[in-house]
Amino acid sequence: MPASQIPEKLVNFRAYGGTGAVEFLGLTDVELPKFEAMTDTIHGAGIAGEYDSPVMGHFKSMVVKLSLRTPTAAALSLLAPVLHRLDIRGSIQILDPRLGILITQPLRVEVTGEVKGLEPGKLEPGKPLATTCEIEVSKLSLSLAGVQIVELDKFNMIFRVNGMDYLKSVRTDMGGT
Repeated sequence: MPASQIPEKLVNFRAYGGTGAVEFLGLTDVELPKFEAMTDTIHGAGIAGEYDSPVMGHFKSMVVKLSLRTPTAAALSLLAPVLHRLDIRGSIQILDPRLGILITQPLRVEVTGEVKGLEPGKLEPGKPLATTCEIEVSKLSLSLAGVQIVELDKFNMIFRVNGMDYLKSVRTDMGGT
């Protein structure tokens, strides 16, 4: 994206799940997980105090939260005790002040994980049920304009940012590829 362009907001998105992540999950808000590194406190001779050292490419528990207005068959099917895949596709609005126009850029978030909890909601006439679902992330990919920017795959020891695989040497050191 040229420096003169200003990314403004998410125009809208849709969330898909189910087999092949092609079933519309319903009207939902999605809260993406925080990337919080696992750390170990380092201290000892030659260091003036201590510091928390992040473990390369390792992250604490990560949860994606879905908030749906009403349950759908696709959303309730997430209760099956298997790894589920979500495909969240959105459009980001960008202002190009040089040209005086608004343009859009695709956003894609792919998540694989198991459901930690699903609350069908509250029954109240004329109101949304407020269905919620929490998915423990084992794999997450973030792409902008068709280019994968971040990929985390906890089970396969992959952590890529802008194409650089920060765990490749670790996999090699452990006898893998």
